[in-house]
Amino acid sequence: MLTVDLHCHPNLKSFNSGYPEPVCNMWDSIQHKTDTKLAQTISELAAHIHQKSQCNLDSLSAGDVRVFQISLYPTERGFLHLRNIPQVLVGNRRIHVAQQVITGYSASAIAQQKKHYNYFNELQAEYAYVEGQQGKSPDGKSEFVLVNNNKELEAALKKKNTLIGIITIEGGHALGTGAPDTDKIPKEELIEQLTKNIQIIKNWKVPPFQINLSHHFWNHLAGHATSFKRPINSLVNQNKGKNKGITEAGWHVIRELLSTGNGKRILIDTKHMSVAARKEYYAFITNHNHVNPQHKIPVISSHACANGFKTMDSSIRQNDVFAKTRKDRLYKWSINISDEEARIIHQSEGLIGLMVDRGNMGGIDLIKEIVKIPDPVKQRKEYARLFWDNAFQLVKAVGEKSGWDMIGLGTDYDGSITHMDPYPTAVEIPMLQQDLIEVLESTQYRKELWFGYTPQELVEKIMHGNALAFYKKFFV
Repeated sequence: MLTVDLHCHPNLKSFNSGYPEPVCNMWDSIQHKTDTKLAQTISELAAHIHQKSQCNLDSLSAGDVRVFQISLYPTERGFLHLRNIPQVLVGNRRIHVAQQVITGYSASAIAQQKKHYNYFNELQAEYAYVEGQQGKSPDGKSEFVLVNNNKELEAALKKKNTLIGIITIEGGHALGTGAPDTDKIPKEELIEQLTKNIQIIKNWKVPPFQINLSHHFWNHLAGHATSFKRPINSLVNQNKGKNKGITEAGWHVIRELLSTGNGKRILIDTKHMSVAARKEYYAFITNHNHVNPQHKIPVISSHACANGFKTMDSSIRQNDVFAKTRKDRLYKWSINISDEEARIIHQSEGLIGLMVDRGNMGGIDLIKEIVKIPDPVKQRKEYARLFWDNAFQLVKAVGEKSGWDMIGLGTDYDGSITHMDPYPTAVEIPMLQQDLIEVLESTQYRKELWFGYTPQELVEKIMHGNALAFYKKFFV
């Protein structure tokens, strides 16, 4: 079954495989560093992160992931400048080894990134790298192309063995903010620079289809939601700007990106935005769509799950800490989508990409129980049921059949996720599809929320149907 992945990083490890030039291509499978005793120790501590390429082009081809949104991501320096260093990591060399093991990046790339905050320069270099990767696979059996619009996408889909990439960007810092000295730049100068940089990316041969306004750290555009759990949250500091709203510079960026007067519209991906920022953005979009019903701007959250809260406000009444999500079936942190948000996204004709990150799918105790299941078939069944629980929560919030039109797949493969154990790479996506179908067929699980669809039809909608319909309307 054809799959569309709304968010993955097939470029990330290969682009960062060497400095000044990458030594790998996007077809290569990259194994993380484990060639020393320390690297092996770190590997064991970080075993929840798959330490091999999850979605290099060969893996995507093997999993029949024909269409995928390639997320360009200049690595935020908050990941590289650690605090509260454990004894096992004392010393720069050991820290570099740990970062190599966890990210799959080369030591030379990590060392270079630590020297500067030139996020926009890195973005342009990463784009140039991905654009240059187009063409035949090393074995000549497949081809990788980038597309600019739905017409090009449909034409490429007619070609056998063609992998189709759509450019996206993760994090507004990539536009040239989020550095220690950004605060020192006069407002007018900052806005002028952002305008210039947005014009540059809109002039790319293949401009981005969408961009996450926020990511893990403060970028001077909009607040971010808490995303890190133990032990990562003790090593990196997300506090600055967390849970803030949209800044003046952020509103300027939003308007410039969404404008069609300066080039193609670039959609805003709301994943990682704080609840405060999301509420402000939703109000803006809802007003626009009310005034312009024939020219809607859709809300997209490319890689998310449901949190089960009725409203956005209720999702932030309690801080995002372990206790908040320990006992519940869904992952309750505010980074996930509330029922209120699901209705807003549905009304905008938007799209939600469900993740395969177990750390964002279910409560902490539940995930521990599933991980311990010794029978692989039973474990797959429980993960499939949890995936459906997230989908059902979103559809139930909408309360009608068309709720199924807004759900897709956004794996976040190669984004250092805690993947569902049976599905570590894109190669296993066909198995996930079959498991999703079988668990519904064999149990009739929550059939009242199927709204007349068969399990096969629901999986087809999630895996490609809804995304392709979305592109037909908005990828212009």
